[in-house]
Amino acid sequence: MRHAVLVPALAILLAGTTATHQASAQPANKAEAKAASDMRMVGEFIELGEYAMAKERLTKSLADLKMAGSAVRPIAAETHVKLGVVLVLGFKNTKLATEHFTTAINIQKDIALPDFANDRAKVVFGRAYEAIHPTIKCDTLLGMWHKSVPLAQEGTPTVIEAKLDRYLLDGPMMVMYRGARGGVYKEAPLTKIDGCTFRGEIPGDGVNAPNIEYYLESRLKDGRPAARKGKAKSPFLVNVSFGPIADAPESAKPAEKPEEVAAVEPPKDDVEELLLTTPKKPKGSGCAGCQTGSGAPLGSGLLALLALVGLRRRRRA
Repeated sequence: MRHAVLVPALAILLAGTTATHQASAQPANKAEAKAASDMRMVGEFIELGEYAMAKERLTKSLADLKMAGSAVRPIAAETHVKLGVVLVLGFKNTKLATEHFTTAINIQKDIALPDFANDRAKVVFGRAYEAIHPTIKCDTLLGMWHKSVPLAQEGTPTVIEAKLDRYLLDGPMMVMYRGARGGVYKEAPLTKIDGCTFRGEIPGDGVNAPNIEYYLESRLKDGRPAARKGKAKSPFLVNVSFGPIADAPESAKPAEKPEEVAAVEPPKDDVEELLLTTPKKPKGSGCAGCQTGSGAPLGSGLLALLALVGLRRRRRA
């Protein structure tokens, strides 16, 4: 009886967890939904050996995501990492693959390789990750270590991470930030998460396009600065991507106006053709023959008159 009660309860719990995960993964716009759909097809292309098609599809997805303001979203990180694997598998282009892996890791630190990644792709990815997040030993670290953040999404909290000398761990750690136009720096705390590692965030309302500036400061217990990375006059610069742009609902789109046929002008080519083929009316003639569509033209009347005069002269002669 107890098992009969637990099984439905477990099913409800799992269903709720799945629903929550799906809700959090909802795409922000059509570009994100399309990219997710395209990436599901990439695995099939890989199985068929169609690396060029996989590359083309992923490259197009990245361009669409950028236009939609989703260039620094998790879906973009997944697209970059899969494109990097495709470049290794099908084109042996480890240099370009490293660039895509680096971008993916900068967007999402815990991004994982897809199942179809081979050993070579894993090595290239590992090197890219180590370059961004090298292994730092706390017991030998002097001062402060920090890898600057190159990318951020507008309106989204930006994670800042740093490691600190073991002799400076007792005091507070702060990130000082401001907009690109300057002004007064604001501060946000970093929290010690393990060993000598500190992590914090620049709040989303402080992350605005086109970029933001920041530097790090460790302080002693009495508030005096102990160590810095960057400084107020030469801070780190973060490029901020706008968006994401939500798709406008159908009801919000302007209604299409009915075509007004009477107000439509003929194309320019048709007008020019009409002007070229319509005979011009001679000025000052005053004769009915000069009007379009009324009697014979003036030239034929003169010819008839000259012919009659010539005939009369012949008869007199």
